Formats: sequence, structure tokens, C-alpha cells
Amino acid sequence: MEGRHSHPSTPIPDDFVQKRGKKRGSYNCGRCGLPKKGHVCDLTKEFSEVPTPTSSDAKSFVLPSPLSVVRTKLTPPLPPPRQAVPQLRRALSFDDIGVTDESPGSDDDEGEGEFLDFESELDLGGSGKLPANCLWEVFKRLPPSSLLSSAKVCKGWRDVSRRIWKSAEELRLEVPVKAQIGLVGSVLQKCPGLVKLSLRMKSDVDATMLACIAFSCPNLDSLEILTSETSVNRITGDELGRFVADKRCLTILKMEGCSNLGGFTLSSTSLSTLCLSELFCHSKMVFNCPNLKEISLIFSRQENENTDLTAMVNGLGRSCPRLQNIHVASVRLTHAVVLALTAANLRGLRMLSLVLGSGITDASVAAIASSYSRLELLDLSGSSISDSGIGMICNVFPETLLKLLLALCPNITSSGIQFAAAQLPNLELMDCGMSICDPDLDSPAAQENDTVELQRTPSSKLHLIYQKLIIKHSHLKKLSLWGCSGLDALYLNCPELSDLNLNSCMNLNPGRLLLQCPNLESVHASGCQDTLVETLQNQVCGDFMLEDNHYPCKRLPDGSKRIRVPHSYSPQPFDDGKRKRRLSKQRCAVLVY
Repeated sequence: MEGRHSHPSTPIPDDFVQKRGKKRGSYNCGRCGLPKKGHVCDLTKEFSEVPTPTSSDAKSFVLPSPLSVVRTKLTPPLPPPRQAVPQLRRALSFDDIGVTDESPGSDDDEGEGEFLDFESELDLGGSGKLPANCLWEVFKRLPPSSLLSSAKVCKGWRDVSRRIWKSAEELRLEVPVKAQIGLVGSVLQKCPGLVKLSLRMKSDVDATMLACIAFSCPNLDSLEILTSETSVNRITGDELGRFVADKRCLTILKMEGCSNLGGFTLSSTSLSTLCLSELFCHSKMVFNCPNLKEISLIFSRQENENTDLTAMVNGLGRSCPRLQNIHVASVRLTHAVVLALTAANLRGLRMLSLVLGSGITDASVAAIASSYSRLELLDLSGSSISDSGIGMICNVFPETLLKLLLALCPNITSSGIQFAAAQLPNLELMDCGMSICDPDLDSPAAQENDTVELQRTPSSKLHLIYQKLIIKHSHLKKLSLWGCSGLDALYLNCPELSDLNLNSCMNLNPGRLLLQCPNLESVHASGCQDTLVETLQNQVCGDFMLEDNHYPCKRLPDGSKRIRVPHSYSPQPFDDGKRKRRLSKQRCAVLVY
């Protein structure tokens, strides 16, 4: 009796396919599909020579995708990250200059910042007699949606996809609006060894999602929950506290939309990085995390936000002695909060960012300088400090400070910025956006009647409109002057500068612009005059030729001095190919949106 031929499947070695109990009625060879009776499979020798991925090798495989990222530990380093699209107002932010290490990945990981969309699935059809190692290499390059579809083709493909899911250690998911919690749980259960998880929620998130994550990911090390305009974070402070206390291996927690937390207490001995955003009216904030090294708290800008920041900072000093990076963004930041921070005596503090605190003055700068003299990053954007405060910063941090951010500081002038650039030789990043400006010129009415407004401007305020900035620095790499409407002239001599932000510099005179920055890679010029954009392109995008004088030197008969002699008078041969050397600037992009 002729056996019924099964669907042709991709051959898989014996040690690669999980052994299952014998099913009655299977009389065909599992490799070639021919009847087993009197049959000797010819593919046995062929598969015995094919190297099969072992359990140790499986840990090194990754699942790159244009829709998601699934990374593992033992993988080669990532390719250089793609440059993020600059925003109109501020291209340099606290998140861009963090000190966290990037996770390793595969060279084929082209979709690092993308997410998996459950709603989009790609049909993967066809079959063939591929060796097991080739099939593995193909499958590990599929997006998760295609990998789920490929598991439905045949038994061999299903086993390969299972092995890939089990080897995944990092996963990024995008949850659609009407997705159920079971859909997320079914995907998470496929990855028992998952270490890093990032969820972009388009639907509401509550304690049920936390319970699903805690059950499906017992070894979770990093959790990130991002919200969108269509989602609401309904997690309360007690629910978040229980989750953090139960996950004893959790070291990184980042969560957006924390407006419903209320009072909370976070206790963990493993947590090292904590980022909470959109905080609003918290009656109690207790962080009992002795190993916490980085904390980022972003509060709501609503007028009725009344969180007691002074009490919170006092608690940080007692329960988190190992803090190195602090970022707090709140309109309620005052000099009293700074005094509480200095009293905490955090000896390991290296990065301090206090943003949007109009109550922070030069006295606050003096308190910071007296307690923390080893800061590498200082961000006082939105404060009320003046040029005197910049002078104190330069006196205390001349050798250690690498990044200085003073955006939205209306009391700062170009003189203070020039002084900081001259007194901080190791500075690599400076952000002075919306600092060199006249608030009267930024209003729509003033832009329509520029000439009339300038004629009526008193002489005491002309220095705020026509300001000249001259910076000569050997280590500066990024400079941001976005929204500096009072800047009239700019002269830069920075050989290491690679990024320059001139967005909305409306009054910058093209005839008073000079850039001597040979390594400049990108210039942001949105909202600038057309003549200024043309001048930027001519200065940073042009190649040039230099004639090198290779004439040989010869001493005069009296031995007084050495002069260069033309080749026609020189008896020494000279290579004409070395006379000219073409020096071209690195290609630079002028970005206008």
C-alpha cells in the first residue's frame, strides 16, 4: 500500500527537533516524506555533517526586524546609531547626553528604534530542503510578525521559531488600541528568558498589565512603559510599589503618564535607574533604594501641581546615598529645594539637572558649587541665574565640567557665554537656547513691525538686541543657540565642533557670520533668513584647494638664513605629484525644516 505523502518540510536534525511521543498513523519518513517500509533515508548522512546550533549558541542569536528589536547577550556590537531628527526648538536635551550604556545587538539589527505591531502580519509561504543552520540564519532575520506566521507552515519551522523566541532577551512591543491583555501575555510567554521589555501602549494600562509582566517575565531586568495620546496610565502608587518589591532582579524602571500614582513608596535593593514622567500632586514620595544611581522625575506644568519637592529631596539624601545622576523638571523648583539637595551630601553626584525652576538664582548656584565640586554635567535651564552665576560655575568647575546647559535663562548675555567658553577648557557641550534674546522681539506683533519696534527701543535695551558672540574652543563638540533672536554676530573657531543649532536665530546677520569648524557635520537652520542659510551653505559645504609650497630650502652663501629655491635652480630631484594636495572639508548638512 502506497503511503500518503506529507507536506514537504524543511529537514531538521534529530537533536534540533524536540522528541515527541509516537503518533499512530505516521508511516512516512520525517525527513524526505517517503514510506518507511523498506526505506533507508539518504538525508541522514547529509544532516550529520551540518552543524546544529546548540543551546549555548542559541543564546547568541538575535531577532532583528524593521518592526521590533529582540536582542541577546552574546552578540557583536551595534552599528553606529542613526542620527535622530533634530527638533525645532531644542536639539540637545538631558536624554541625549545620558551616561547609560547601550545594549549590545547584532550587525543585522536595522530596526533598533522600531516596535512590533500586532495588527500587521506578513504571510511567509513556501518550503525547501534547507540545512538547519541556514534555516536558523533566515528565521533570526524575520520580524516577529513573520516569525509567528512561519510557525504555522510545518513542524520543522515551528520548532525553529520556538527556539528563536526562547533565545530572545530584549523585546519591544507596540500594543494597539483594542488589544486584550491575553495577546500581550501570549507573546511574553514565548520568551521565558526575556531580560529587557519595552511597551508602547496605545491602550490603557493598569495593574493587570503589571501582573501579566510579573508572571510571564520572572527574570526581567529592565522595564519601560511608554504611553501615547490615546492611552491612560491607571497604575496607582500602591500597585507600582508592590510590583517593584516583588521583582527583586529589576534594575531599570521607566514609566510615562504617572499622574494617577498619588502617594507611593518604592523599596528595592536592586533598582539602579528610575524614570517617572508626568507626575502630578503627589502627597508622599518615598524612595527606599540604597543602590539607586540615576533618577529622573518630570512633573506636570499645571498650575495646581503642589508636590512638596523639599521633603522629597530630603528623603533622597537619606535613603539613596549612591545617587550619581539627578534630573528634576518642575516649575516648583526653588532655592529651598537646592538647599535641601546640598544638605543631602551626595558625594558621588556627577550629573545635576534642575529644569524649569524660575526660583533658582545665583545664590542657588553658590550653594551647588560649595557642596558638589566634581560635577560633569550641570543643567539649570529655565532658571533665573545671570552672568554672575556663570562666573561662579567657571571658578568651581574649571577642569571637571563637560556639559553645560543654560537654555531659557533670560538674564544671561553673550558676555557670560563667552566667559564660560574661555574658562572651561574641557567643555564638550553647551546649550544656550532662548537665552540671548529680547522677549519683546519674539511676539508676533513685534515680528510684523520690526523697523518700528527697533526705532522705539530705548538705548538701555539695545545691548539685548545686537549681541555679538565669539567662541574659540578646542574641545567643544555641540553648541545650541536655538531661538537666540538677540544674536546679531557669530564667530566660531572650534575645530572639534560637529553639531551647531541655529534654529530661529532670526536676527543673525549673514555678513557677520564666520564659522571656522572643519569637522562640522550638521547645522540646524530652521526659521532663519534665506540669505543666512545660503551663507551657511557656502561656508560649511564648500571644498577648497590648497597649494603646498614644497620648494626645497637652501642656506645663503653667508649662512645668514635659509630660503626656498625654485626647482629650476635646485639640483635635487622633486616629485611633481606632491606639489598639490587637495584638502576637502568633511561633508556638512544644513538642515532646514
